[in-house]
Amino acid sequence: MIPILEKSTSVSEIETKERREPVNLTGPVKSIRPELYRPNVKKAILSVIVGVVFHTLSLGLLFFLIQNDYTYLLPLGWILAGTSVTSLFVLGHDCAHASFLKNNKTNDTLGHFFFLFSFYPYYGWKFSHNAHHAHTNHLDSNEEDVYYDNAWLPFTVNQYLVLREKKPIRAAIYRWTRYLPPLGSLLHNIINHAYPSKYIDSHRKKLYLSYIVLALGIGVLFVSAYLLTGKLSSIFHFFIAPALVFQFWMSYYTYLHHTSDEIHFYKSEDWNPYKGQIHSTYNFLNPKIISFLHFHIDIHTPHHLSTAIPCYHLKEAYRELLKSEYANDVKEGKFSISYIYKQWKQCHVWDEEENRYKSFREVH
Repeated sequence: MIPILEKSTSVSEIETKERREPVNLTGPVKSIRPELYRPNVKKAILSVIVGVVFHTLSLGLLFFLIQNDYTYLLPLGWILAGTSVTSLFVLGHDCAHASFLKNNKTNDTLGHFFFLFSFYPYYGWKFSHNAHHAHTNHLDSNEEDVYYDNAWLPFTVNQYLVLREKKPIRAAIYRWTRYLPPLGSLLHNIINHAYPSKYIDSHRKKLYLSYIVLALGIGVLFVSAYLLTGKLSSIFHFFIAPALVFQFWMSYYTYLHHTSDEIHFYKSEDWNPYKGQIHSTYNFLNPKIISFLHFHIDIHTPHHLSTAIPCYHLKEAYRELLKSEYANDVKEGKFSISYIYKQWKQCHVWDEEENRYKSFREVH
């Protein structure tokens, strides 16, 4: 465990006294200092500098590799650029929650820029993602629209078996998304954000604006890459390949935050905000350099406690949460390949009767 995030020994003393588990987030919210829920301009600017400089350097490396025909090193450049695209996306994520800066217009303007390199329509993601926070790990959802928990919500055993019988191709696609999470992340972007009819009228108008900004922005980027290098292939190297690498990171975070044999999914009669946000969020703590470059998005429970907590306050908020009486309900673990493999191998469909994940092999 990362030393600064270790739980205080006083927690066990608190937990020795029996307490009734909360059903709402009032208590956990109060356990964190009020200033951590407020934007900080200096910290926001510093975060922008880190994100933009990191991405600029990664593009600079790609330019150097392209100009000197170091073709065999290009995959390294793609990985670095895709990692930096993720840094920008995390900042856009905070803009979508209106937590990055106080001014909402500034947040939305910056959000469109930050999302440009991952090819996401800002408003589309903003409206669909906010629904995830309202219904985290809530099984009773309508999969036909975007206003439900869409972050790796699994099919139940019965849903999957019916799908396998009636729509085998769709069932096969579902299996592939569980075995290849980046594919699931990419399909999620296309299916959720490319169909304006899924959005209510007031959201649809803003979604069209994001489509226009995204199309114009991509056009400028592509033309600039060609003019800079004189090679059409540079468009792939600068933008398309890094965006595909970003899908790895996107699935990595969203999958591991909400897919674990340690967390549960709930029907309406059992679900409450405390179970959804505290019990059902897993903090998969990355190596320090990755956590820093991605603005500590791996520390995820504070963000589900309140989306008002910006990324540059997540570490402090987490420390305070781990000193509270709610610490023993927080789930965390440091980076581990064996842990990832275990979840990938087991967490396929949800068995409502046994209240646990089952693998496709068990179900078949």
